[in-house]
Amino acid sequence: MGTDRDWEKWGSRNPYYGVLSADKYQADNMSEQDMNDFFESGERHVNMIFDTIGRVFEPSRPIDRVLDFGCGVGRLVLPLASRSNHVTGMDVSPSMLDEARCNCEQRNVSNCELVLSDDHLSQAKGSFDLVHSSLVLQHIPARRGHQIIREMLGRVAPGGFAAIQCLYRCNAPAALRAMVKLRYVVPPINYVRNLYRKRPLFEPPMQLHLYDLSEIFHLLNTLGFRDVHTLLGSQDDGTYDSAFIFARREETP
Repeated sequence: MGTDRDWEKWGSRNPYYGVLSADKYQADNMSEQDMNDFFESGERHVNMIFDTIGRVFEPSRPIDRVLDFGCGVGRLVLPLASRSNHVTGMDVSPSMLDEARCNCEQRNVSNCELVLSDDHLSQAKGSFDLVHSSLVLQHIPARRGHQIIREMLGRVAPGGFAAIQCLYRCNAPAALRAMVKLRYVVPPINYVRNLYRKRPLFEPPMQLHLYDLSEIFHLLNTLGFRDVHTLLGSQDDGTYDSAFIFARREETP
């Protein structure tokens, strides 16, 4: 669970940068305009989610209950709450959740429940019309993450939707990929990298992991998702290929 400890460190020291890793979101560098930009990016993302679902699937009923896995400081919880009756935001970092609660309170958002996450999503009560996760699974080792995806898909109500993003390919040279992986398991290598980048010495590496799309599609098929739509993209200037998978669960007979 090393990545869980890492994310609590991000949450307690540099939460907005932990969500979107741009220099302007560093804790000691963030202006009011930067804060506005941060949350406006969440509005654009949620608009994309609902526009895609509406265009591809033409849902026959409203999306009333939403689960956002890896909600961080609430960047997506806030616009999701404006489009639904209830949002459950889950995160592994208590500090991230505390910041999300403050953001909800400041904006008078009262239809949101923020709960601590675990691998079984045990605090997510009931089923949901939309289960969403973006820029989160990539930070969780895939063996563990595939089980979490199974749990997320199992929370989707019949006729409801999943919208899940992951990385599936790294286009960097093999030697660079090997060095990055060493940073995850050999702390002194990460310390040297932090010194070179003029970062705090003990700042944890922001791990990035790849997922097997065939395994995800197998889970979708097994759990009754027949309508699937995938948006392909990239991250880090093309270093990683990403997939955003939208799927609708079959109605029960």
